[in-house]
Amino acid sequence: MQGIEISEQMGEFFFDDQRKVPDAHRFQVCKFKKGEETCRYLSLSVKGYVCVKKTPMKQMLDNRVEEEKMSAKGDNCEGLGKLVLSFKENEEND
Repeated sequence: MQGIEISEQMGEFFFDDQRKVPDAHRFQVCKFKKGEETCRYLSLSVKGYVCVKKTPMKQMLDNRVEEEKMSAKGDNCEGLGKLVLSFKENEEND
């Protein structure tokens, strides 16, 4: 597995309780550990699994799937948490 660098601003999404993925959702919807079917937006944080689909990280993950750099390629639901399109927008909402 290849790691990617995440900015300090991006880290706040990993601590957002609205993005925490419940176990049932992770297995049934995100298709955890199902190869290519696994959701590309499922990320592991120190608080457990989180959804980063509605964050600025979405486009980077979509690009990595297009470039064949990820094994998880699923896009299985609308995502969890509030939609944040840019870091600037997120700062304004604090």
